[in-house]
Amino acid sequence: MSALPAFFHDYQTRVASELGRVLPATGGRVERAMAYTALAPSKQVRAVLVMLCAELCRGGADRAVPVAAAIELVHASSLVLDDLPAMDDAPLRRGRRANHLEFDEATAILAAFGLLNLAYGVVAQAYPPPLAARMSALIAEAVGPSGLIGGQSLDLEATDHAITFEALERIHRGKTGALFVAAAACGALTAGAPGETIAALQAYAKNLGLAFQIVDDLLDVAGTTADTGKAVRADARKTTFVSFSGVDGARQLAAELCETADRALAPFGARADRLRELSAFVAARRL
Repeated sequence: MSALPAFFHDYQTRVASELGRVLPATGGRVERAMAYTALAPSKQVRAVLVMLCAELCRGGADRAVPVAAAIELVHASSLVLDDLPAMDDAPLRRGRRANHLEFDEATAILAAFGLLNLAYGVVAQAYPPPLAARMSALIAEAVGPSGLIGGQSLDLEATDHAITFEALERIHRGKTGALFVAAAACGALTAGAPGETIAALQAYAKNLGLAFQIVDDLLDVAGTTADTGKAVRADARKTTFVSFSGVDGARQLAAELCETADRALAPFGARADRLRELSAFVAARRL
């Protein structure tokens, strides 16, 4: 197993604290379902990416914490929806029963939309209107037809059908990669970064996100439920990067994408070393 970079713990602690603050402290079934997924143990890679990009751009990680938490809320929302019977019909997530099994399908749907709307509210309350509007637009694009929703739709259409490598890449640049790109851009925006800096970090995140998905495909084939916290061998009815390229080919592709991601960091020199550590972790990930 590959360990998370040592610096992750501090960032995770800050995000977890913010999530605990913004999620409803008390409430009914829907509120409990929201917290069930959002507060479950996770790596929080996307949230940490937000804060790393903020710091790289000479901003403060603390200023980036609210939008990092918002990105994590969006991701949690997508997990609840992905696991539904009408989607991937998954029994486990983050080492726990899927939200719709722990509660019920209707509650899970409401919880997913609750998490998504809470994310926009967190951004709106934490930042001045022009910055909040710009970050909200980035998140909305990442969630929408060109991002998570579009990727999931294409993924469902591809079930039980052979697809091209280009179609497979398009699915996962939307379903997985889009939120990585939004995370990097939002982190940079909290530091007031210029356009060329944001573009470089988006290029990094675009390739990192796709590599992350490829490794997920590898773990589905070679991992265990204890390692991944979710059901494995669950993608047998879909074309994956492993079914397309084989285990060795998929592992090599993930490594190449991480190398491409790192090349986008060249203008930043040693200031980007933590982002390079992150891509090295993704390339070597075994959990």
